[in-house]
Amino acid sequence: MSTTTQAPQAGSTRQGVEPPARFDWMQVVRHTLFACLCGVVCGFASIVLCLFVWAARHLFERAPWLIWLLPVMGVVQLLMYRWWKLPLNLTTDAIIEKMRAGDHLSALLAPGILFSTGMTILAGGSVGKEAGALQIGASLGTTIAKPFRLHNILRCENHDDAYEINRYIASTGMAAAFSALFFAPLGSCMLVLELMRFTQLQYVTSMLIACFIAFLISNHFGIGDVINAVPVPAASWRIIGVCIVIGIAAAMAGSVFAIAIRLLQALTMRIRHNYFVWVIVSGLLFAVLVTVFGWWRFTGSGGEMLNDVLNMPDLSADFAIKMLLTVLCLGMWFKGGEIMPAFCIGGLLGSACFAMTGTDPLFGAALGSICFLAAFNRCPMSAVLLGCEIFGWSMFPFLAVGVAIAFLFGYPVGMYGASIDVLARSGWHRFFSNIRASVASNEVHDDAGFIDFVMAAGSALQHVAGSAMIAAQSEAIREQRRRHRHQDKDEHSAEHKIR
Repeated sequence: MSTTTQAPQAGSTRQGVEPPARFDWMQVVRHTLFACLCGVVCGFASIVLCLFVWAARHLFERAPWLIWLLPVMGVVQLLMYRWWKLPLNLTTDAIIEKMRAGDHLSALLAPGILFSTGMTILAGGSVGKEAGALQIGASLGTTIAKPFRLHNILRCENHDDAYEINRYIASTGMAAAFSALFFAPLGSCMLVLELMRFTQLQYVTSMLIACFIAFLISNHFGIGDVINAVPVPAASWRIIGVCIVIGIAAAMAGSVFAIAIRLLQALTMRIRHNYFVWVIVSGLLFAVLVTVFGWWRFTGSGGEMLNDVLNMPDLSADFAIKMLLTVLCLGMWFKGGEIMPAFCIGGLLGSACFAMTGTDPLFGAALGSICFLAAFNRCPMSAVLLGCEIFGWSMFPFLAVGVAIAFLFGYPVGMYGASIDVLARSGWHRFFSNIRASVASNEVHDDAGFIDFVMAAGSALQHVAGSAMIAAQSEAIREQRRRHRHQDKDEHSAEHKIR
């Protein structure tokens, strides 16, 4: 049962009324300094990650026999995580769930995922470093914020904002590291906002400051994921049809990719809850498949393959091979990222769609990589922004159509759970109805204006974010209930077999 507290009238002496929020200028300064420092540190951390992974990849290319050490690398990763008291199943998905819950992240997560990603790529594993950059940024943001003693800029007495601040500092670091890696500050900021279900809107200024500083640092040194641009065709109904076809294909493939990884992880834990066994099995199986079938070019993150297909058309079904090897690595608990492999798979798929569309396969590869990402992680707005920052803003109309189709036709739960889908289910009509109600109320008193509309929109967004959190919690509760029902059924079937 909830109660609403109304503001007292003039001269009222009612007790128990909460004091209004106080604007803290000192916190504004602290937040700004934190954002600047976070951008600098995460920018250089992204450069270190790139150099470390590039060195590991070049070493593997000179010594391909290292692929037989992949099971050993997996065991070493798990031992390192156990030594540093990090959960052995700590994936990017798990980190994002911790951030949504406002949990504190370990400072050892950054070196842990750095070394683990390098070890997997050193042995030829089909993983990327981009999701690793997300984890590194979240860990560094949490660590950097400690001396700043950050609180909400609008301070309320007796209000604990620890969980909110934990989400904010991790989100800022995550966005900054990703921005430095892809040279895409706008798309990176939007990606984290979507992953956090827009609960961090009030901190978007700090996040953008950190993103642009990290971007400037990586851009100055020229170290990051450089993806080749492609020629953009003139707009026509035929090209729009191509965008729709590639969007549908990316929706199907991206959904299968995300479901396959999550399903394989759940299946391995259902069969035997031992991560060491599964990295050994998958490492050996991966090495055998690559050696027997000669799939050497499918090892690694796939960044080189993506640039190759953006320069030279690839009309084969190679995207299925890359998807299989990536699912095998990530689904069986090797450490690493899934974003660059997703770009690579989408690029190969978009190029292969040339057989159906008959258009420029290079344009199809660029469009397919972004559409596949949107279907895979369920973050459409960031996918469009990333695509524009990578391939040029002239791609915007085609990306908007393709990504919209991929998002609409894709499975509603992606690799990182439901992101903007939860916000949509929580009811955008609340947002617009709150704005209309507030403006209509002020029009009665003849004092509605632009500033009033902006304030009403901000208040409505807070209501939407709150309802999104409630929807996310309800979704988690439903998922737990489904798991309990499955466990009960398994127990009953086991008892029946014993009898």
